[in-house]
Amino acid sequence: MKICVYGCPGKDGKSEPHVFYLGARRLPVIAILDRWADSEHHYFEVKADDGRRFVLRHAPSSDYWELAGVYRPGRPGRPRVAIRA
Repeated sequence: MKICVYGCPGKDGKSEPHVFYLGARRLPVIAILDRWADSEHHYFEVKADDGRRFVLRHAPSSDYWELAGVYRPGRPGRPRVAIRA
């Protein structure tokens, strides 16, 4: 799902998400929990200010951002994640 993301360069000069929109809902990023990359994309596991966690995927060549996954609330000790490829 394509999303609107506002960011700025991080420590390494690559774009990092700071705010993103799901529909009309504005979700500020309060923490980047993890980051990784493959040959075409950069991935960010982020925590939004509403407490939910998301995986955001960025294609630097086109500056295209997608929602790649959403962590669903579950019972403590049993994290569940839905990842979309």
